[in-house]
Amino acid sequence: MPGKKHLAHPPQNAVLCIDYANVFGVISQHTDNDQPDAVVLDLVRDLQRHVLKEMNLKTIRTLGFASLPPNHVTGHRATGAWLAAGIEPRFSYARSTDEASAIDMAMESIEISRSAGKETAFILLSGNQWFIPLVQRLQRTGHQVVMATLESPLHSDHLPEDCKEAFMNAQFLLSGNGKRFNSDPKSSRVQDSPELEEAKRPEEITLITDEVVKHTLQIIDSSFGQYEKIYLTPLLRKLSEIFEDSDDDPKALVNELEEAGAVWLEKRRGFPHNYTILMMNEDHPDVAELKEARLQNTDSGYDDDFYDDYSDSDGDTEEYQSDDDDQYPE
Repeated sequence: MPGKKHLAHPPQNAVLCIDYANVFGVISQHTDNDQPDAVVLDLVRDLQRHVLKEMNLKTIRTLGFASLPPNHVTGHRATGAWLAAGIEPRFSYARSTDEASAIDMAMESIEISRSAGKETAFILLSGNQWFIPLVQRLQRTGHQVVMATLESPLHSDHLPEDCKEAFMNAQFLLSGNGKRFNSDPKSSRVQDSPELEEAKRPEEITLITDEVVKHTLQIIDSSFGQYEKIYLTPLLRKLSEIFEDSDDDPKALVNELEEAGAVWLEKRRGFPHNYTILMMNEDHPDVAELKEARLQNTDSGYDDDFYDDYSDSDGDTEEYQSDDDDQYPE
């Protein structure tokens, strides 16, 4: 009997609304790139890729909002660049210091939400505007919302409880020469987000001799081996259920696998907290043996439904991004 084929959830559709004037101003102030427009367009593309890969959200419409001051001629050039990037232009005839474009963005987002259906998510991108009333209004109508900003709240308790999980600090999408974001340490609206320590593959590898530790590796492979990355929180929960009637500590077992070089842990950015994923080292003999045995045994399928048991109906991964990971020993 052939192994069960894993059917991934199809991406949820999303509409991306960009407070373009604000993003442009913040990038111009905090990066040393002499072409901030190009940086903004790269940021938009990287954000679309990130939410597709990490949150299963496929952007089907992208709208850019900006003010077009009287007697200003650069609007035509911006329109061409936006259209080439798939961005629908939305210009407000107002002074650049006015909030007309932000108001337009909020109003059109609400208008779209009325006809889009609850299954459509909204991605909002801004520099240092938080759009809290808009986030709350979209959430109250049943939409998933991602509020991506370059200057995020300093602490999660600076936000209303009902929209904390919607915020994402988008600074990590700015990388490379001329794109690195130089935060002003005196600004209370810039979240301190130092670079996370670069994760490295294990340099030392030792064979696993303890049968319980080896069994733990088998559980990880059978329950999670089909996934590109393994979120630590549901993994520890799974191990806790299996070893409930024993004295074995799931965190200690993962530590022993890490010490043997069979797995390694990576910290990932998140807001309001970071989260941890576990990676299997396929260069380790015990891991390689498990993978080879699974390839040869077509009757043995992965536990494809495990993540489904811990996700909501939309396939959201927020449950994995838990501050329980902070309790994991470094």
